[in-house]
Amino acid sequence: MIETKFKDTEVGRIPEDWQLDRLKENFEFKANNTLSRDALSESGIIQDVHYGDVLVKYGSHLDVQKDGVPYISDDRFNASSFISDGDIIIADTAEDETVGKATEVLNVRNNKLVSGLHTMWLHPVNQEKYALGYLGYAFNASIYHNQLLPLMQGTKVTSVSKSAIKDTYISVPPKSEQTRIATALSNIDSLISELGRLIEKKRAIKQGAMQQLLTGKKRLKGFSEPLVETTLGEHVLFLRTGLNPRVHFKLNTPDADCFYITVRELQGFDIITGEQTDKINHSAVERIDERSRLKIGDVLFSGTGTIGQTALVKEKPNNWGIKEGIYAITPNSKTLDSLFLIYYLHTTYVISLFSSMSSGSTINSIPMGKLLELPLRLPSLSEQSAIASVLSSMDEEISSLEAKREKYASIKQGMMQQLLTGKIRLVETAVKTNATSANVHFRRSVLAAEIAERLYEEPTFGHVKMEKMLFLTERLCHIDIGSHYHRDAAGPYDNRALRSIDSQLKKQKWFEVRRTEKGNRYVPMQNRGKHKTYFDKYFSAVLPTFDKIIDTFKTQNTERCEIVATLYSAWEDLLHSNKPFTDADIVNEVLNNWHESKKRISKERWLSAIQWMRENGFAPNV
Repeated sequence: MIETKFKDTEVGRIPEDWQLDRLKENFEFKANNTLSRDALSESGIIQDVHYGDVLVKYGSHLDVQKDGVPYISDDRFNASSFISDGDIIIADTAEDETVGKATEVLNVRNNKLVSGLHTMWLHPVNQEKYALGYLGYAFNASIYHNQLLPLMQGTKVTSVSKSAIKDTYISVPPKSEQTRIATALSNIDSLISELGRLIEKKRAIKQGAMQQLLTGKKRLKGFSEPLVETTLGEHVLFLRTGLNPRVHFKLNTPDADCFYITVRELQGFDIITGEQTDKINHSAVERIDERSRLKIGDVLFSGTGTIGQTALVKEKPNNWGIKEGIYAITPNSKTLDSLFLIYYLHTTYVISLFSSMSSGSTINSIPMGKLLELPLRLPSLSEQSAIASVLSSMDEEISSLEAKREKYASIKQGMMQQLLTGKIRLVETAVKTNATSANVHFRRSVLAAEIAERLYEEPTFGHVKMEKMLFLTERLCHIDIGSHYHRDAAGPYDNRALRSIDSQLKKQKWFEVRRTEKGNRYVPMQNRGKHKTYFDKYFSAVLPTFDKIIDTFKTQNTERCEIVATLYSAWEDLLHSNKPFTDADIVNEVLNNWHESKKRISKERWLSAIQWMRENGFAPNV
């Protein structure tokens, strides 16, 4: 990180060494078509980038080989030119302020793509000026999108004109910095995508478990009693509903400080209120309660409109009441588990039954009597509780992953704001900035404290691994922590920096190094964790990459970390030489120009590690 001087521009303050590019001078605006969604299909010759997909489906980048671009169904469709890598597609129409959402097209290869309905197609006049991947983030950054807000027209449908967009600007750092910005943001995009895929996988596993366990096709270990063929009505003590405000009370009165619960508020088995939730007064709550008589353990079920939404009543509803059409089911706690019932109501089997049971011309509904006729294949109460516990644990895991994804999405927004305005700079690792200053030494110790915090309990973590983690973090995150690495036996290695870190960690009472049978280990001290404030201040912009490094090498042994760090260093040196080289040249550099101890590792392992580094995003990017 470097100290930056700023200048005032048409879009606000940006670094002095950045440019401001007006679109009409730097991009060619190429023709789009006006084909509707009905004119597209899943197969064909020419693919069409539709504005709806730009707004909803594609992120900052459209990977043509992965992201499923539809085809034009008319094989006779002609186009004078096609989209190429690095082109920008902007949605010029939306139902809200998302108008102007853009995507950079990547990985086109031999595919033929055109720009579709309600899009603008921008082709860089000088493609060498922009690092591949940078523009996708630049056009979606707030520093750019804020320029569009006063240009938007319309009420129900919002649009922005091509002539207006031509006079907007993008901020352009030096190309090497563009690459680093794109890499940092791409890393967090990858993490978010990986979490998304994992969430979908976990959801599919849970859905399969529900169909098996809740229908008796699969039994939990230790349970073998026959299932009882019965109906919901046989195991319900009470079935009630709420009140309609048109007759009994008014919504959103001046004294209304309680919530009126509709199907909208039944989310994920919980009652979730928000800005759109209607309000009622305490008198209305009391009138509703006279009819609904809600109890802890009741299951709320939406019987009208969107049928089948549920929630569990976890506490006495003193400040909310339910709408008519929201059914309150009070199970017999001796025979029917509330949470088991909720999961059962969400099985594919039951959902299909709801479709056949519902009636109504404009609004679908299930009469209470019909709901009580719902068939059940009921295991014992203890097995019900065990099944509910298994499924609940799955839900908790999914919720944890979703929270992590939301965290990274929030971090990404902060990173874009910081990186694309130059408030935080990502510089070339080889450039040192006041590396001998106390501030840099302190930052280095803060980084080491966070590494120790994440890894000190791991049996593979000690002095040598700390050094390798510091090296990889500095290089992959493009930060300066004042280190001077040498080609040592366990290298890259900086013994002086490591001694300084150990001293500072002990001085701050974060960690101390103790000699054990397994080598030097990091042991927590009384101020452990108090480095966090500094870590967030110094390194928040590179947190996703840092997390990836930690997660990848957490359980890897020291030798594996040494292999990757050594290869990175040798690879980086060859890149700086500006001479062509092969993977074999990297390995030869390690084996012949490093330290004799490196020869204990076979050439095949070095070559295999190089391929692994490429595939997992750990190759140098100079």
